Amino acid sequence: MIKFTHISKKYDNGNYGLKDVSFKIEQGEFVYVVGKSGAGKSTLLKMFNREEMPTSGEILMGNVKISRLKNNQVYKLRRQVGVIRQKDLFLPNRSAYENVEYVLSACDVPKEEWDKRILDAFTTVGMWNFREHRTYELSIGQQKKIAIARAIVTSPPVLIADEATANLDNRSAMDIMKLFNKINRQGMTVVFATHDSTMVNTLRRRTLELSYGNLIRDDRKGGYSATNDPKNVYVW
Repeated sequence: MIKFTHISKKYDNGNYGLKDVSFKIEQGEFVYVVGKSGAGKSTLLKMFNREEMPTSGEILMGNVKISRLKNNQVYKLRRQVGVIRQKDLFLPNRSAYENVEYVLSACDVPKEEWDKRILDAFTTVGMWNFREHRTYELSIGQQKKIAIARAIVTSPPVLIADEATANLDNRSAMDIMKLFNKINRQGMTVVFATHDSTMVNTLRRRTLELSYGNLIRDDRKGGYSATNDPKNVYVW
């Protein structure tokens, strides 16, 4: 369970990234975070693994109050949260397999578990046959799948994605969204920030909408906007 209670983030220049935001996400939910550029989506997602700290309010991840974590304990929190960003960074001269393997070594996962975990992650994203390729040899859509494999290889309970389909063509974006849906059906909580109204309207899930740092909508029925716009809707 994830609970944000009266979260605000005020930057040194006086601007607010978030203003008095409260919501709760149960384990296993799929939640979109939507809003225009500058609405506060990235700021919100960075709160999940303490890349950003709130100016006020409290965040509960499971039974842990994030603000009370000591600096030398933050790594434990971050191992519970898989992160996928808009721009994927890889070890350029390593294979896709080695890029995923590196996460397990960094997280001190017992070496006897590596092969199975990596096989499971690559199988989930459908990229096992490409495991020996360098990431620069892969398409952008294939690279995104490797990034997802890397994020889920440690089986974190929570997966957050920040504009993960922004640089993809429509076909690749649909493939990636189906993949997130598959991962969510396996029990992982997915929090997905996006400005892609078509995807949100097609694969409907709970939607949190931000505007200038304010949470203006928490819609269990989903949809990018409370106002229907037929041009943004299609079905796979």
